Amino acid sequence: MTPTQLATYIRTKTRTNSTTLTDATILSFLQVHMEALSARILELDEDYFGVVMTDDLVASDSDFDNREYALPETLLGRIKRVEAALNGTDWIKLIGFDTATYDRPTTDAITLAEFSNSEGEAFYDIFRESLWIYSGTITAGTDTLKIWAYTFPATIASMVSDTDMSVDPSTTTHGFPRILHPVLADMVVIDWKGSRPKPIPLNQQEQNIEYRTRIALRSLRKIDKDTEELGGIPSGASRGDEGYDY
Repeated sequence: MTPTQLATYIRTKTRTNSTTLTDATILSFLQVHMEALSARILELDEDYFGVVMTDDLVASDSDFDNREYALPETLLGRIKRVEAALNGTDWIKLIGFDTATYDRPTTDAITLAEFSNSEGEAFYDIFRESLWIYSGTITAGTDTLKIWAYTFPATIASMVSDTDMSVDPSTTTHGFPRILHPVLADMVVIDWKGSRPKPIPLNQQEQNIEYRTRIALRSLRKIDKDTEELGGIPSGASRGDEGYDY
């Protein structure tokens, strides 16, 4: 659906018009449900709403706070991978860990002694909506921090648009999955009916909104049917004579 089609559908179902049910009211209901549904989509673990973000590394010094990098407000609460060119040239994967498991003070001098810029020896932690890097000396560089993460879909700014809501506004922002548009529309209808001085009873379709939501979410699973899972097979003596007893 486009925002225009969505507004028309909602007003038809509620027997309202742009005066009795304004665009602003629809947008307020819409945003609440888009964010809630986005969190449920994230739980499917299918990499919806994924984006690769970059940041400029700042040269480390005696102040450990120089190792803090603020995460965007649009972050949907999960990070998949972090990479960095800590020396300004060579990229490595940083390993996530919890500072609570680290029993040394977080000074830059101790960090330099405990960690390095080599693969497997550089780490990151997420604290107060920031990413903190535990590594060797950091060299300043442009776009030398790369974060694979998930962000909320773009906010619908206007109900007067003929662009489908599933279309990504840019390479770094997301649209909203089309299969959930009918559910999203009826959630707004339900909110409006419940907000009346005398709440309006829901029809059968609206009463089944949770079931319909689950069906729609289920259809978003396993988007890539060609994913290959590899497993190791032991060889030689370690395989126990293949089950035979000689």
